[in-house]
Amino acid sequence: MIIAGVSTNISVEATTRSCASLGFKTVVVSDATFTFDRVDIAGAMKSAEELHLASLSNLSGEYACVLDTASVLRELETASN
Repeated sequence: MIIAGVSTNISVEATTRSCASLGFKTVVVSDATFTFDRVDIAGAMKSAEELHLASLSNLSGEYACVLDTASVLRELETASN
């Protein structure tokens, strides 16, 4: 399963975890996902980049392989040969 989309910290993370739980080999395309600035529950503003990187870090290894687009395309090219 190759995952791209919005928002990294909400829909992308939830979808990735669900796919992994169902046994799919899952790849999140890091530069094909993004999120938005958000205030945390303590009232501190978190930047989109902070949230994006935190979510990718949460998913990496445990639930998915996190790769950029160029790496995914290389993997697909190799697999098709």
